[in-house]
Amino acid sequence: MQDQPSGYLPGDPRYGLQGEALKDYYRTKAAQWAIYCWDKPGIADARRAALAAQKRYVEKFGERLIGYGHFVADDGREVLGTSFFMQLDDRAAADAFVAAEPMRQAGVYARVEMHRWSNSFGKRAADYRRKGLQQFLCTGPKTGTPEFFRAHLHAHESYFASYGDSFIFRGPIRSADGADNIGTALLLELPDRAAAERFWNEEPFARNGGYSGDYRIIRWVFGD
Repeated sequence: MQDQPSGYLPGDPRYGLQGEALKDYYRTKAAQWAIYCWDKPGIADARRAALAAQKRYVEKFGERLIGYGHFVADDGREVLGTSFFMQLDDRAAADAFVAAEPMRQAGVYARVEMHRWSNSFGKRAADYRRKGLQQFLCTGPKTGTPEFFRAHLHAHESYFASYGDSFIFRGPIRSADGADNIGTALLLELPDRAAAERFWNEEPFARNGGYSGDYRIIRWVFGD
């Protein structure tokens, strides 16, 4: 009887890596960050006033900008906040990026969440060929054991491969030193929220209880 396939798929830079070799891959990879900035209530006028300056600010970062966009309500009418996916040297550089960001300077945000993150395939939002559908951020912290994730990794990667042309980009949330996988954050384009919920619920890690109940699926729009 043949062994069940396991691990990352051929063509993935992590293919064949496990244990300390996989941790070293992440430790030595350039630091990247998922930054979620949530608006205060009743701040729409201040947001609109700062939007052009925000766009100019992120453009200055060139290819260090992986993705930039806004969280919106499901009907697309109300803006709830802004997200940035950035390659920056360390947490201090990420904090400085947020501190100087025009909407933060204008007092638009009620809170900011920042996570070390890893862009799995080096893709940027600018590389994505848009389909004119809806975009969603899917994110959740892990609760499964390392053994659980090893057991379901190949199924997870194969499932994601079946959605390959729907991903804007994707990658794991990492521990502060980058070594450990503690969650996921991905952007993809799908017809509607029902399709996004189905994508998440049928994903092998999620389907088998590998993420905690506070996962989020949030409608998102490109920042340009």
